[in-house]
Amino acid sequence: MLDPKPYDVVESLAGHDRGKLFLAVGVREGRLLLCDGKNRRLADPKSKSPKHVRVVLRGSEEPASDKVIRTTLAQAAKAAAKEEKLLGER
Repeated sequence: MLDPKPYDVVESLAGHDRGKLFLAVGVREGRLLLCDGKNRRLADPKSKSPKHVRVVLRGSEEPASDKVIRTTLAQAAKAAAKEEKLLGER
């Protein structure tokens, strides 16, 4: 399993937000800071333990705004759905 790092797209594995995609925007005191650009904005990220997330897509650059985060997460969700469909056809 990959260790989540800042700017990775991650999926929540535990809690009321299980199954949702987030963008990791930083680390504070050993916890990831997560944003989705809608409910959890860049100005107020959610703190979550790294063991409660799974890396979906490696990121490389800092997001400029909440809109960029929403776009990135939508593209990641689309790519993940396409990959699951391809894996299911085998």
